[in-house]
Amino acid sequence: MARPLRLEYPGACYHVMHRGNRGMAVFTGERPCRLFLDKLAEFAGAYRVEVRAYCLMGNHFHLYLCTPEGNLSRFMQAFLTSFTLLNNRLLRERGHLFQGRFKALLVEDDAYGSTVGRYIHLNPARTAALKPAPVAERQRAVRDCPWSSYGAILGLRRCPGWLNKGHTLRHWGGTVGEQRQEYARYVEQGLTENLTDPFEAAAAQAVLGSDRFVDRIRKAFTDQRENRQLRRELGQERRLHDWASLEAVVNAVGGAYGCSEERLQQRHSRNNEARQVLLYLAGTCCRGRYPLSELAERCGITTGGLTRAREIMTLRMRDDRPLTQRIATLTSRLRRLVDNCK
Repeated sequence: MARPLRLEYPGACYHVMHRGNRGMAVFTGERPCRLFLDKLAEFAGAYRVEVRAYCLMGNHFHLYLCTPEGNLSRFMQAFLTSFTLLNNRLLRERGHLFQGRFKALLVEDDAYGSTVGRYIHLNPARTAALKPAPVAERQRAVRDCPWSSYGAILGLRRCPGWLNKGHTLRHWGGTVGEQRQEYARYVEQGLTENLTDPFEAAAAQAVLGSDRFVDRIRKAFTDQRENRQLRRELGQERRLHDWASLEAVVNAVGGAYGCSEERLQQRHSRNNEARQVLLYLAGTCCRGRYPLSELAERCGITTGGLTRAREIMTLRMRDDRPLTQRIATLTSRLRRLVDNCK
């Protein structure tokens, strides 16, 4: 499996997520949670990393970080090593606490920072036990979670000095009270909506941003391909450069559904699953090859329409196993085609 892509530069922002080894629970009580946050504060200060949101959830954690010095990997290695060693010592255990490398989604902060923060802060309401619960109960879970930054940002409890709540609230009103109220309204709207996981919406499962931002990141990799560190990331770099052509996707979907290219490109056609699958695969398997605006134009749809089509299909796939299998088969076929052309 390719190692997670890492592109680090001063001012880069990341949605970081990490799971317990073999899915085991890490945050099983107050002591490991407090230790984790203490270490987060300590190393964020030492490495000058801004913490903008966090949430600890049993067997995993989420962070939203900004790295003014472009040092995410060094920070995370030092922070997690220190936490793991001390936590193991307290529990009289040994071995890995977390599973593999952490995931880090590079985020265009101005466009998607609030989206990431909302996703992180809604985690306490996504447990299996709370899924069928009334909205009011899920709202309480989100607001009352002691190991989430949400309550501190809203002023429901003391905000630690190392949490940058000002950045989170800055676009949500004039006074602090207005900002908190508007931000709470924005976040808690997600309790009644089907929100897309940022990692699912990201290009190459690594970059979340606008068309221009993703293209800039792709160009940065192109310009630095000879860099020794980036060569180690080559497996996932190829996912940003060598994705399938749109023609290959059209041929694959047309063959699978037995329909013509004209039928696939027919706009405003209802119940045309082949067309919907084409738009999903175009946004998933071609995104590293074309600017999003060009891809949308060639599909006969607006840029926003292509993004929405992909999100709608992602939601459908959660409940439709045969559809998920068909798309997985098509994706594997396209991946083999790309590999054979190299």
